[in-house]
Amino acid sequence: MAEIFLENENRIHDPANLDDDKQPTGREFEGATLQIGREEDVERGIPDIYVAQPSLSRDRPGSVLGRTSVRSTGSRTSVKPGLVKSDVSSQSFYSYKDGHLQKAVSNVRNIIKPELDGDLKSYWLLTEIDHWDLERERIVLLTDYSLFIVKYNFITEQLLDYRRIMLHVIHNICIGDLTYPNSSLMPDRKHGGVRIYWDRGDQLSFGQKWNPWCSDIPWVTLSHHPLLYNPKENETTTFNVDDFFDALVAATSKVFAAKRPGETLKVIEGPITIESYASLIALIYNKSEVGYFRDRSWFSL
Repeated sequence: MAEIFLENENRIHDPANLDDDKQPTGREFEGATLQIGREEDVERGIPDIYVAQPSLSRDRPGSVLGRTSVRSTGSRTSVKPGLVKSDVSSQSFYSYKDGHLQKAVSNVRNIIKPELDGDLKSYWLLTEIDHWDLERERIVLLTDYSLFIVKYNFITEQLLDYRRIMLHVIHNICIGDLTYPNSSLMPDRKHGGVRIYWDRGDQLSFGQKWNPWCSDIPWVTLSHHPLLYNPKENETTTFNVDDFFDALVAATSKVFAAKRPGETLKVIEGPITIESYASLIALIYNKSEVGYFRDRSWFSL
């Protein structure tokens, strides 16, 4: 029986059992299921990956698996069209100042427990979109066995909070365009993202759905960091959610082979629905980039 560990600073949630018999019920992902596997993978004990791939209006760029450089092909298909961040605008992000991101990663590395998580494999600076459609800056750490979503104050250089998701409890990894329900009045996002599920398709409770500070939502949605829209950083993998997706699929597949032999990691390519209908708060919050630590006369959350 697999276990889930969701850890915040100074506290660990009780492990939740993973019901392997329950099938996902998410209706927003529809399409044919394609099994991808190679004979040499089977011989090495690497599990097959099932890809549910409906027709999309845009294609993803090629895989960057195995790339050791911090550069990758530009994310031509999952970025906001026409958006450009100037050097002046980029420099207002504290995370973009010389050495700040590297120092931040060094400051938070002590949350990694080698006996539980293994070694740090890579890190990214991405945007988390929560269940209230609010965008926030996050450091993402990927280790041998765990994924960390880290809230870090780049101004005071302090760790504020973090979540640990063990890779072996991940159920679905989804990539595609971020969309709103048909009845939503929210403007189209016109960009893509990644959502990681570690539940089995259960609906959120009333308390979870209507609590903007709820910390036990059983999925996380990530997209590119705004710094990727600086022409100088268009190909930097650190800010690129597509690069993170490829690395996560590879790492999770490896863990499945060791801890869930005979089971299959499910990767879904298709629209990712954000359940927001008419949120003026989200529009103002995201447009003003309040969720990022920037050099300005007001504060970041």
